[in-house]
Amino acid sequence: MSPRRGARATRALATLAAAAVLLGGATATAAPGDDRALPPGGVSVDGEQIPVHGTFAYRGFQLDTNPEIRGAVHGVRRIDGGTVLYYSLGMARGQGAEKISPTWAFPNSSYPYEMSRAVDVALIDPVGLIAYRPVADPTTTFASDVTKLVGPAGELRVGWAVFPELPPGVETVQVVMPWGTAVGDVPVEDGALTPVSSEPAPRLGDGWPQAPSGAELAGADPSSRLYTLTRRTSDIAGTAAVEETTEQVAVTLDANVLFASGSADLSAEAQQVLATVAADIQARGAGEVVVAGHTDSDGSDSFNQTLSEQRAAAVLGVLQPASGAAVTFTSVGRGESEPVASNGTDEGKQANRRVTVVYSVQGAS
Repeated sequence: MSPRRGARATRALATLAAAAVLLGGATATAAPGDDRALPPGGVSVDGEQIPVHGTFAYRGFQLDTNPEIRGAVHGVRRIDGGTVLYYSLGMARGQGAEKISPTWAFPNSSYPYEMSRAVDVALIDPVGLIAYRPVADPTTTFASDVTKLVGPAGELRVGWAVFPELPPGVETVQVVMPWGTAVGDVPVEDGALTPVSSEPAPRLGDGWPQAPSGAELAGADPSSRLYTLTRRTSDIAGTAAVEETTEQVAVTLDANVLFASGSADLSAEAQQVLATVAADIQARGAGEVVVAGHTDSDGSDSFNQTLSEQRAAAVLGVLQPASGAAVTFTSVGRGESEPVASNGTDEGKQANRRVTVVYSVQGAS
């Protein structure tokens, strides 16, 4: 065997050893006693450290009858004109298929993307509440060709996609892979990974795909690949549900917890809940805070209108003194006029008995 062929064989065996860790085979490259899919920080392939920031697994179309595809996120890197994601994926042997089907790995791409491109991926900024999709210009989609990316069972292939430039303050992102599989807290680092391979989808350990240059990315429109997100959270008891965008926060308070039936007197539990809302308003609220009371349809219209006004005023009375001077307050009663559920069921009536607090946040455009 020639020295060159021997070196290639060594690299191939090392690559397959690293792949085995991820694909469920031997764990030769893992630290002793480490039974996780991949050791923290990465794996060593032919003496070269391969960064690993998280792993994922999914089945095409989310069907248990399809083979499981496993993979790893290797980097989210700032480059000239964009941000490149590197990942690898593969399929273990013994699942009834010799090769990954492209449609298992990625759904079909559609406008404005080229066909057969691995574009069903996203970067999520959970702080800025922005989602980023791969960029494209009228002729080029800056992502892996799925037909090159999917390899034989037992082998990991490296894919890539380029996204818009991330703001300087974004230090970590969530990477969303096909079929909703996610890897969180991936650091955003500088510079493309090296060494660069001549292959469009090299085996893991044989180098990294060539990232496009800034000049090549110049024709893409990054603004069309950004999407504003809404964060929805609630406390364990369901007393307060929050919908938050980059511009506004809307808090829905369960009146069944805040008040006794037919009353506008706040409960002891309400004080703690409202203190949390007031603290957030003080920290970042801006402009006008609108407090609105709502009821179900039981009782007369006039009784419900008055009760909703009284409950809104009671909530305002707690929030306003604790929210600072940067905001102003308005309270209104909506009575039974704006239901969010049917008043024909007890559950619906319970949902309709609520107080909402809506405010803008500082820095919103």
